[in-house]
Amino acid sequence: CGSTTDLYPTQRRALELDQAAVRLARQRGRLDVDIGETLLVLCDGDRLLQLGYSRQVDYARERMGVSARSLALWLRLARALATRPLLKRAVVSGVVSSRKALAVVPLAVGAGERPWTTAAMNATVVELEAAARSAGVDSLGDSFQTDNLMLRMTPAQQDRLDAAIALAQETFGLGAPRWRCMEAICQEWLGAFGAWAPEVEERGAVRNDDAGPILRERPPFEPVELEEFEPIRDDSAHGLDERLQRLLRARRSFDERFGRLALRIVEGRFWSTLGYRSLEEYSRERLGMAARSLRERVWLERRMCALPALREALSSGRLTYSKALLVAKDATSEDVDARVEEASDTTWQQLDRESTAREDRRNRAAGVRRIWGPKDAARVVLDAISSALALATADGEHIETGEALARVADHFVEVWTLHRLGPRMTRNRREVLLRHGGLCAVPGCSRPAQHEHHIHLRSRGGSDETANRVAVCAAHHLHGIHRGFLTVTGRAGELLV
Repeated sequence: CGSTTDLYPTQRRALELDQAAVRLARQRGRLDVDIGETLLVLCDGDRLLQLGYSRQVDYARERMGVSARSLALWLRLARALATRPLLKRAVVSGVVSSRKALAVVPLAVGAGERPWTTAAMNATVVELEAAARSAGVDSLGDSFQTDNLMLRMTPAQQDRLDAAIALAQETFGLGAPRWRCMEAICQEWLGAFGAWAPEVEERGAVRNDDAGPILRERPPFEPVELEEFEPIRDDSAHGLDERLQRLLRARRSFDERFGRLALRIVEGRFWSTLGYRSLEEYSRERLGMAARSLRERVWLERRMCALPALREALSSGRLTYSKALLVAKDATSEDVDARVEEASDTTWQQLDRESTAREDRRNRAAGVRRIWGPKDAARVVLDAISSALALATADGEHIETGEALARVADHFVEVWTLHRLGPRMTRNRREVLLRHGGLCAVPGCSRPAQHEHHIHLRSRGGSDETANRVAVCAAHHLHGIHRGFLTVTGRAGELLV
């Protein structure tokens, strides 16, 4: 490109913002490795249960304030780099992004570690993943993809679908996520009427001509200097938790600066000025992160510009990143303070449940239904709808997609009501298990409620009334409560501690 003095002002500004954003993005590599290594130790044995968590994902959402996807990537990275010192050094110094490292991990084994680490410094993510596929292995990158379906459905049709989901949850587990119930409902239909689903063309190898940015002469990545974190000395549950909080505070300071830069890059379309064909390509190849993560961070930055109180709550640590995203969805300048106060005193899970309920009410009033889930589950839903539409057409009927999905739901209710396995749940047990939406009553736990714990033990005179029974998952009941990591006092349904 020549010297920056030879560039137009827009080009100069694009390069300045890009270099600043890349420096911050690469500095996170060291933190990602440290966080992953600490998590590996914390997730070993019963340390998480000593902190009150029975699942890694619950610890990530409630205590760390990050998504399950981030947790999985950190753990994957730490496990992979534990036996690859050269690749680890490249990630820690910032010359290889975490995403590139995960792309070459299956190939960087033994004598292949050095050449593939060098390749990761120079090649694009697309090229590295293609090389892994050519060698017959899969990269360890983030392959989890989701899809959103918006369907026109009347309130009556949605009631039929909700009845099927409720039956599926009672059958498969009261805490089962809705997308999993939807997948089961649609699979039941396809098992009987799958022949009516239009055949999908067989997908061949994905062709990707987007092998990298137009500007092949990219500024080199300079190694970064970061504060050295001491090796893990205190491997107790609380010691590891405290270490993770320090690491997350350091990462949050990077995220705050990165968010402002990312917003300016996206709004100015500077990725195009730099010669990248799309924001996805720029995010993947230049910043080493998924485009959805970049878009999410830019969206939150816009909301924080409109709601300064939200920025202050995130910067001060009153809200975690995951809670800030939920508050930002519905908060206004008039009620943001109250929403921040409420969010800081409750769990992410409760906030998410309330946010989802508000969204469901809005969608229901608008006559639409949003179905979210992994891409393969969404594909099953679409196949079932197509099958129901084709079957109706063969019978001389013309129906819309909403009615087609409602008929799929009706079929599930008919089949599973007729062939229900085992006795029906008693009214008292159902009341206890559904008190927390079918989930374990321990705050922040996302496991389904499986056991009933008597708050005042029956062996010590406790009654069998529902107010003395609390629904918990097996792990929290057997390992948490009965091993002394958790105590339960109060009356269920009123004030439970």
